[in-house]
Amino acid sequence: MRLATLFFLFGIIFCQTLSFLPDIRWTILIFPLGIFIGIFPRYRLVFLFALGLLWAIWRADMILAQKLPHNLESINITIIGTVINLPKRKSYGWQFEFSPLPLKNWVNPGHLHLSWYGMPPQTLRPGQQWQLTVRLKRVHGTLNPGVFDYSQWLFQRKIVATGAVVRSSGNLLSEVSSYNIDSIRYHLAEEIRQTLGERPSTGIIIALALGDKQGISQKQQDILKQTGIAHLVAISGLHIGFIAWLFFLFSGKIWKTIGKPYLLPTPYFAALFSLLGAFIYALLAGFSLPTQRALIMVIVVVSATLFSRKLAISYIFTLTLLIILLWDPLSIISTGFWLSFGAVAVIIYALSGKDEQNISPLIKWGLRTWRTQWAITLGLFPISLFVFNYFPIVSPLANAIAIPWVSFIIVPLTLLGTVLISIVPTIGHALLLVAANTLDALWVSIEYLANWGVWQQYKPPLWTVIVGMIGVAILLLPRGFPGRYLGIIWLLPLFFSPPALPNRGEVWFTLLDVGQGLSAVVRTENYVLLYDTGTKFSSRTTVLPFLHALGIKDIDKLLISHDDNDHSGGTQMILKNFRVKNMLSGMPKESKNLCQAGQHWRWDDVDFQILHPTANLLAKDNNRSCVLKISSKGGVILLTGDIEKSAEYQLIHRYQQLKADILIVPHHGSNTSSTTSFINTVQPKIALISAGYRNRFGHPNKFVMQRYKDILVLETAKTGAIQFKLSTKGISAPWLARDEMRHYWHNFY
Repeated sequence: MRLATLFFLFGIIFCQTLSFLPDIRWTILIFPLGIFIGIFPRYRLVFLFALGLLWAIWRADMILAQKLPHNLESINITIIGTVINLPKRKSYGWQFEFSPLPLKNWVNPGHLHLSWYGMPPQTLRPGQQWQLTVRLKRVHGTLNPGVFDYSQWLFQRKIVATGAVVRSSGNLLSEVSSYNIDSIRYHLAEEIRQTLGERPSTGIIIALALGDKQGISQKQQDILKQTGIAHLVAISGLHIGFIAWLFFLFSGKIWKTIGKPYLLPTPYFAALFSLLGAFIYALLAGFSLPTQRALIMVIVVVSATLFSRKLAISYIFTLTLLIILLWDPLSIISTGFWLSFGAVAVIIYALSGKDEQNISPLIKWGLRTWRTQWAITLGLFPISLFVFNYFPIVSPLANAIAIPWVSFIIVPLTLLGTVLISIVPTIGHALLLVAANTLDALWVSIEYLANWGVWQQYKPPLWTVIVGMIGVAILLLPRGFPGRYLGIIWLLPLFFSPPALPNRGEVWFTLLDVGQGLSAVVRTENYVLLYDTGTKFSSRTTVLPFLHALGIKDIDKLLISHDDNDHSGGTQMILKNFRVKNMLSGMPKESKNLCQAGQHWRWDDVDFQILHPTANLLAKDNNRSCVLKISSKGGVILLTGDIEKSAEYQLIHRYQQLKADILIVPHHGSNTSSTTSFINTVQPKIALISAGYRNRFGHPNKFVMQRYKDILVLETAKTGAIQFKLSTKGISAPWLARDEMRHYWHNFY
């Protein structure tokens, strides 16, 4: 069974590597393949691989078939539907998921991810039915190398369109059903907030009780990541398993004392009761993917108990994996899938057959706990480094401190308090307050450990992760195994396979896909320049991860073109996370670091020159944008920020040599810029536009694009991130993220 499940998994994995899904009609082979497995056992592994592939194709096509029709994009449409999951309060209003009823032109709509700017006429709650006027667009996340794939995340959640509620629209048709589980979760969250108030631990307590993490501040999230205990604030397999064990233990004792074991044996009663506890906890968490995995594992164990079958832990693991793959084959595209199953696999491998004799139970428990933590830390190190580009140095110590407190004290008190808060409010409130106070005390040490830092490096190649996992397997072999510590050698490629760097005289240029905004990274042999940072949001989600994936820790020059949020919004984020050696800006408030025409420098035989603005220029923000010209033996790049027509005319008259091979189109292709005379003077071979997909400004303007009709135009909204290498051989062919990184879920647009 183990090998069969593995090949079924391989087939599903192969599906996730496809750029486009095959014709859905191929899935008709699922039934004959199932028969062939029994008829031709010699080829069953091949058939299982094909079965996994076709199963994943069928399930993925079900989601893709629900996508928004093109003719409904960016227009006002009226829909009726239900609020699902827990709505999130934002500074601008609300963000929520919505399940619409079929429309005439959209008979099979999927889930929507909506924003509501301002205050709706009634507080949004799950289960409400609304009539809304919305403007929608297909799922279209930004796409950059080494950065979180937002489209993938939405696809896995079965969200097929995003959009916003049109102002002054919205009609509440019906209130919440009292039997709606999300409504119950909402009311419980509100009860917890009222009980605990605005204390820092409130958001974490709600996350532990209900799986709703919107109340956890960004600072708290950073601390959880820096200490490697972020998994503890989610309702994970660890918590589900622990609650199931508690229910098994206490219900068994109670049934043995006051029950009727001769009618139903104590182990059977305890097993059923533990399943009930795990089910209730998973229900409170909204049946998130991690809780589904944990609940299925509990069901397998309980079933083995009820049917008097003694199952090996590896068999339980394999059976759980198989059920998850059948239930939701697309769960494998989530990081959580690999981290949770990876952690369990490592524990099984590291602790199997190791049982200390002739020692006290307390010492034995301590040794197994330490070995478990050590095994998880070491076993997941290569995967964590590949996924997150960092590893918390204090993770083993932080987990050793936090796991007992959270699992044995805070989670039981939180869960019991949440259950009792509506039944016996006094006791429920008291339990929640004790849980919160305990968490506050624990947080002091966690916050202190967060200052110890993390191991941050470039994103290692996939082959080094595979080699590293072999090294982990060797290191976790039983004590006394000859050559066990040679596994360290297998880990070394993770640290000594850095990304390639430009040669002297070369320029490697990346225009990041930051949506409606601008950010570009310029690298020479020994230097890094960052031109603009996008918005604060895109800086955190795109610019920082991209730089971290390259292993960049220092920015030699940060150049902020001007004061608009879509160009400068992430400045403080960059200054906080990197050592910026020098900064230039077109923002008047940065009087000590103003960029001015005439400034120039030379890095690794590459010349950099500021062309605009002139000293003491009186102009609005856009026309004060820093214009940067980069000249190398391989070609010339001109970065223009948001300059408009008047600034373009100044540049034309001030410089005889304005010609450039690559032009970052001014102001995202707005009709305020890109005059014909400017384009004719620059004579670009390639024009790059950084703009958001179907943005509200209409960038790039279709009439402006006519002026670039004889030039190769690339738009980040269509291509994702764009990269060029300028060398003595000239300008390389463009590397386009949506071509090189394409997966079938990117075909929503």
